[in-house]
Amino acid sequence: MTGTSEQERKASQFNSFLDKYKDFDFSLALIERIELFQACKNFTPLVLSLSGAPGTGKTTLANELANAFKQFLGLNSALVSLDDFYLSKAERSGLAKSIHPLAITRGPPGTHDVKRLIDVIKKLRTNLSAQAPVFNKALDDRVHETRLLKPAGIIICEGWFWGAVAEPSSALINPVNRMEEQQDHLGIWRKWVNNQIARYEEAFISDISIHLRAPSPKESIEWRTQQEEENLSSSGGNKSNITLNIERFLSHFERLVRWIDKDFSGRANIEIVLDKHHDIAYVDQH
Repeated sequence: MTGTSEQERKASQFNSFLDKYKDFDFSLALIERIELFQACKNFTPLVLSLSGAPGTGKTTLANELANAFKQFLGLNSALVSLDDFYLSKAERSGLAKSIHPLAITRGPPGTHDVKRLIDVIKKLRTNLSAQAPVFNKALDDRVHETRLLKPAGIIICEGWFWGAVAEPSSALINPVNRMEEQQDHLGIWRKWVNNQIARYEEAFISDISIHLRAPSPKESIEWRTQQEEENLSSSGGNKSNITLNIERFLSHFERLVRWIDKDFSGRANIEIVLDKHHDIAYVDQH
């Protein structure tokens, strides 16, 4: 799609409200998609989804978009993060015993409270308030508090595999990294993770899908490490061995990240391709 002069004017104005993700091509693509949605005379909230490897900046973009939508459209946004719906440590311990030891690690498909996620999305889609759970990553556990999500004109959903579909079973035969080779040599865990993706389909509603693509897994590790170092600095935590811990953690995501980057390259409405400096290299539309 090519924007008209009026769309370009709106895109320029919208772009002025962005910061890290300030990019005219991205703003124009988004304005065009929003106007297509509005032209269909939809009376339900617009659902915008953000996907991408850990460290690509989904949460930052979600917050920037929420601010821009408020300033430009006068619409409030409800932010739904997949990370809030992790299963408790006790529940994941149960999966580790019944399925595979690798299921103890939060993040991959199968480690979320999918039923509750679907319930929250359904309520927001019908202009009802919803109570989202709260997960404390420092404790690696869900806490008792909840977060109230009020009805809003735009629902921004972010999660690293939001909108993903299962990988072909033939692709699961060979391990993709050392972790799979050493700890999942029979393929039990990766087959279970792949089968779990179907359970999220009802939650993965999206009117506009945006995918953030890192140049390579190396940059994703670097960016995720930087995020953790900043978090630890603010809390006074110990940063020793943080890179090693992040590499080990992201090994659980590598297979699906590679598959999603390949699959979403022709399926996401808007793809933001990042360079090694974490800046926008270019924007694709599909």
